Amino acid sequence: MTRFYPVFVRRSDAKLDVQTSKGKQKNAPTAAQLDRTPDAKGVCDYYREIAPDEVKHMDWRRKLAGMLLREIGGAEYADRASNSILHEFPENYRLYEHIKSRGTEGDGTTVRKPNKNHSGGGHDRQDAYLYGHPLGPKKRFRSPADYFPHLLWLTTDQAGDPNNCTCKLCCPEELEGDKAAAVKEPKAATPTATIKKEETPSNSPGIGRHPIVEIIRRPPPKPTQNPPAQKPPAQTQIVQSQPSQNQTSKPATPVPTPIPTPIPTPAHQPSIPRTITPSPLPQPRSIDQQVDAQYNKFIFRSGELIWFDRGSAWGLGVITRRYIQKDPSQHDMRGYIIQPLSHPFGHPPAVTITKETMLRPWLAWSAPPCTHSYLQTRPASYELVDWQGLCAHKYGSDGDLEVDGSILAAKSIDASYTLFDLVKTTLAPTGHEERHWNGAFLGGEKIWAGEPVRLRLGSGNDVMVVTDILDRKPPTTGPGGGMPGGSRYGAFLVGDIYTFCSLDVPNPAAPPTAPSDRALPLRMREDLRWRNSVTLPTIRALGYWKLISVQARLDIAEIKGRWYESSILFPILQDPATFKQALSRGDISDAGTWMNARGDSSGAANVAGNRKSERVEALGRAVPLGTRIFDGIEPPPPPQQVMGVGVGVGMGQDAVLGADGGLMQEGVLDDYLNLDDMDAGPVPGFGTTYGSQEGGHGFFG
Repeated sequence: MTRFYPVFVRRSDAKLDVQTSKGKQKNAPTAAQLDRTPDAKGVCDYYREIAPDEVKHMDWRRKLAGMLLREIGGAEYADRASNSILHEFPENYRLYEHIKSRGTEGDGTTVRKPNKNHSGGGHDRQDAYLYGHPLGPKKRFRSPADYFPHLLWLTTDQAGDPNNCTCKLCCPEELEGDKAAAVKEPKAATPTATIKKEETPSNSPGIGRHPIVEIIRRPPPKPTQNPPAQKPPAQTQIVQSQPSQNQTSKPATPVPTPIPTPIPTPAHQPSIPRTITPSPLPQPRSIDQQVDAQYNKFIFRSGELIWFDRGSAWGLGVITRRYIQKDPSQHDMRGYIIQPLSHPFGHPPAVTITKETMLRPWLAWSAPPCTHSYLQTRPASYELVDWQGLCAHKYGSDGDLEVDGSILAAKSIDASYTLFDLVKTTLAPTGHEERHWNGAFLGGEKIWAGEPVRLRLGSGNDVMVVTDILDRKPPTTGPGGGMPGGSRYGAFLVGDIYTFCSLDVPNPAAPPTAPSDRALPLRMREDLRWRNSVTLPTIRALGYWKLISVQARLDIAEIKGRWYESSILFPILQDPATFKQALSRGDISDAGTWMNARGDSSGAANVAGNRKSERVEALGRAVPLGTRIFDGIEPPPPPQQVMGVGVGVGMGQDAVLGADGGLMQEGVLDDYLNLDDMDAGPVPGFGTTYGSQEGGHGFFG
């Protein structure tokens, strides 16, 4: 009975689903490829998933474990490289087999004899492929040797930077000779942990790279007598366990074996770190960033797309300004100036709202369908709609164009992104330029470096604390100037990934000690304290944020949106009675699980979105000419406020919108407002005041 030493790999970058131009797709063979039905000639051509207890599955894991131990295990593990096995593939990696065989010979009647010489068990072909690479099902590994450089990167590069991986899927531009060499001697990633060892063999360069892999050691056999127990050295962190049996072996009657002489534990053993150190948070660079880093200061931000209460219904608008000023009782009052979205030929005036309960994040709700029958049957983007014809009743007079304009404009904004506040520009070793930014507008929301964002991948409760926002430009030299397809160039977020976990608390009066949260941003720490104060007395659970990866790099398509505090957003999203009941039950989950992800309402095939150079460019013609987004928290001048409702539009020489959504220079405004040449005559609703349009008054019911 063969025994194997199990090797555990604690990190994975695999995805079960990937986003493509056609939408979300399973990262596995397609349904048609999984269909085992023979064709008219009796040819079977299909894929099937290989179970973990099948020989081929174990053969892959055994070979990978052997290569891994020979590369990073050093001399101490050399004797078990041939009898070790991965306990399982890294999470979400799955092994499939492509089977193709003919049922008959060429005449179509004679039953075909099995191919006894083929390793596929009688089939014409029977090849295995490992699926799960984050670039999608077309990027699959064909053999253990093919996958090993990627596995080595997973287990040694604590930063999790795909640019450090030397496998041919992550580095397709490598020469074939270089790729073959990478399999034999993979490029050493920057060590994330060092192992202090007095006697390290000089011919074992990979000894010091063990941040993610755990190798189970065999415990010393028990002696015939009971000598004093030997404690392992303090620096040793290798879990001792019995070697696992071959998973295909059936239970058998134990056979007594002679007990050998006990082998003392070596004085120096490589230590495998159990924890990873969180990355330092970047320091705020502006007043707005300082304000947004504080707990319960402002929920919403200038430039963000939001829902706002219009009295009898809700509308869509953009925050052009936020501020703090004293109310009559000399208490701080938060105010927001909202510019409602609309079609290009009629804009309601801006309104001022001083209660955050009258606002909702854009991703809190889904956009309703358009009200005009023409737009319902002929969906189009905001920029392609014939708004002039619709306003002239060329396509009928039903519906509310102000409402429809705001819906389509919001979807267009959701499908855009803008990077702002350039920090520095660096040149990568591969020759491409990387620009590092301090903030970004992702769809309807504004995010900063140093704060958490919600992720599409993981458990659903995973967040990334952003430490860097960057975009990449291909090298300017050489044919094509970059990598095939340009897929490696775009906008990325770099940061530490956390998942929400909880500990059982038998005694609420003396809860266990949770991991330290000092490395978390202030907003996450304060919200966690509030959540635990609610859950400890009721469901007896202590929550904490567990760090699972540092300096991961994700495409912006993997970002759902901003992370919001449950303690602040739940009282707004839920009615008072429902929220009170949830508090009494201790039923407080992460607020992000109640919200949409960026792209859900817009249905954009390109989840990354269309890049805009300025935020006002993303707003386009859905806001009036001259609309500006104001930084800071200073209140507007007094003349702009009348009875709590005011004009939030400011004219300035920068960020002034033209008719095409771009920037306008002075002197063009008069020409744009000249409507004498319009074929359809005066356009109903153009230039009217808030709520004066004929129809539904621009309200959502």
